[in-house]
This record gives sequence, structure tokens and C-alpha cells, in this order.
Amino acid sequence: MRPGPSTSLLAGPVAVGVRIDIARTGRIIATDIPATEVSLDVQTGRAVPGQVTYTAPADWIPATPYDPLNNYGQRTHVVALAECAGTPHEIDLGWWIHTAWDETDDGVQVTAMDLLQVAEEDEFAWPSSPPVGATLRTELHRLSHLPVILDPGVTDVYLSRDSQWGTSRTEAVQDLCNSVGVGYSVQPDGYLHAWPYRDGGAPVATYTGTDLLVSAPRTSQERRPNRYVVVGSIGSGETEKRFTSTVTATFPPLDPDSYGWVTERSEVSSSDLPDVETAAAQRISELAQRKLRKRLITQRSRSVEIVADPRLEAGDVITVITGGGETITGRITAYSLPVGQADATMRVDIEELAW
Repeated sequence: MRPGPSTSLLAGPVAVGVRIDIARTGRIIATDIPATEVSLDVQTGRAVPGQVTYTAPADWIPATPYDPLNNYGQRTHVVALAECAGTPHEIDLGWWIHTAWDETDDGVQVTAMDLLQVAEEDEFAWPSSPPVGATLRTELHRLSHLPVILDPGVTDVYLSRDSQWGTSRTEAVQDLCNSVGVGYSVQPDGYLHAWPYRDGGAPVATYTGTDLLVSAPRTSQERRPNRYVVVGSIGSGETEKRFTSTVTATFPPLDPDSYGWVTERSEVSSSDLPDVETAAAQRISELAQRKLRKRLITQRSRSVEIVADPRLEAGDVITVITGGGETITGRITAYSLPVGQADATMRVDIEELAW
């Protein structure tokens, strides 16, 4: 969670704004862009999770590659401004690399992605494996092109050379972090941070139906799988070796006699598996068990609407208490935040956690 005013202050009268500056090649080239309709959208399922969009007046439409709003290496710095109880606050929302701009009736709309876009646009020529002596930190740096910080609770483990990544750097980052059980994101300092998954024991913020919660419609819980099958293969033709790992959760109310079998199958690419048979089989087994554990602590996905809180980040665990008395605790997987827009609300998608 980003530093900023407390939840109780956000519940009161708040004056909001936004400051946008532009840099290129490490040098500030424009400040205080007169931006409107600033929106920050994050989805952890995307290869590049974060996206910022905003609109500037027509006289900011780029005419040369070096103009501030063009997409030749220009980067936007976004700072959310809030004044609560007479005290000003600045919440740094980080740096975003320009990917596109479009002329609109209102001027020019800029689209910028988080700094993992640098890795997304620079694929490897061939699949690769960690070099000798690689650790989690050094391999994240090699894959992402970004400086890396391991947050407290993350161990800089040595990596096996049997690991194999495809040609996509961002998919490799995702696979590596999943394999060691950590989350990751680019922070306002420009570093790629790896952090331990947060549980429901210590939510970073609580939103109640009497102050910050706007809506949290309830839906039925989806039927969760009670059997996971993970498959993969190495080699090809007559030398192909296939591996299957099946794990189950058959305790009530997921017992198959009454609940039935709900099976989820996933396939691991051969490029993501070690060439050695025993190592490949072990990798398949570990993935199946990890999927089961993660699914069992996740009850369902919920989408809630709250007063805009620029402190929130993907991976944060929050608690929502509805006006009807329902308590929801879950991990943020996506959100859409209008920045500097008065009376705006934000959508937050969470994986509800069961404990």
C-alpha cells in the first residue's frame, strides 16, 4: 500500500488533484501537464499489469518525435494530490512509458504502461535458462531490464539451471515469480519489487458501509474445482515423455459423493520444463499442488466500489464491511482508479480469502 492519508481522513471532505510531468532519457521535458480524465487501471492477469490514460488539450498534440506526449521513449510521472482536514498529501503513482496517443474531440489522449513494458517489447531471440549462479534477484533483473528489490520476507534463492523460459520476458517474470511463490510489481521508485503473498491476517485498510463503501453486490460462489490435473511433456516424436500430476481436495463440502467432481486441467509448455525427466515430473507436481493451495484459500472473486483511494495497490489485502453487515477480506487483483476527479469512485476486484 502506498503512503498517504488514512482511511478515516479519506472518509471526510477531501480536495483532490493530479500532477503530471514528462521525462525523456532521464530528463524532465515538461511539467504540470493540464491533464483531465486521468485513470489508472491495473489487472494482474496482464503481461504488463498497469496502464494510465489521460487527455490533454489539442495544443499538446505531438508534431515531432521529441514532443512531450509522443511515444519515443517519453515517460509520464503521475502524482495524486489530496487535501484532508487542511493538510496536503502527495501520493506517488509512479512512472509510465508512453505507448500511444490519439487525437480526440477533446484534444489528445495518451496511453502509457508501467515499466514492465520495456521488457514486453524486447523478446528474447530464443528460449533461455538461468545462468550459472543465478538467484531470484539477478534473474528478475536479467529478464525484466529493471533494477530489482526483494521486499522483506522474500529470500534470494538460487535457481536451478533446469528452469527454462520462453521468448517473452514478461511471461518469464510471471512464471519465475509463480514458481517461487512471490508477487511482483513495478513501484514508484522505478524498481521491480518482489513481495511475499499477503494473507488475510493483517488487511492494510478497512472500508465500511457507513463511510467509504459505495457498493458490493453479492453473487453466488462459483463451483470450485476439487481436482486439479496438470500435464506437460518434453521431447518430441518417439522420444516424447509425458507427465501428469493430479491432486484432489475431497473434504466436505467438496466431497465427490455429494459435490461431484469438478476438474480443472492446465498444460505446461515444454519450454517451461526442465529437460531432465525427474526434474520435469517434480515441476509438474509442484505446480499442481500450488494451484490447489491457492484455489482453496480463495472463495470467490468480488468487485466492490469504494471512494477513490490512491494508496491501494495490486496484491494488497483489504477488508470491506457492507451496510448489511457482511465482511469481505480479499487480495486485490485489479482496480480502476480515477485520479484527481472530484466525487469519483474506484472499482476494486478482489479474491475473497477463506481462513
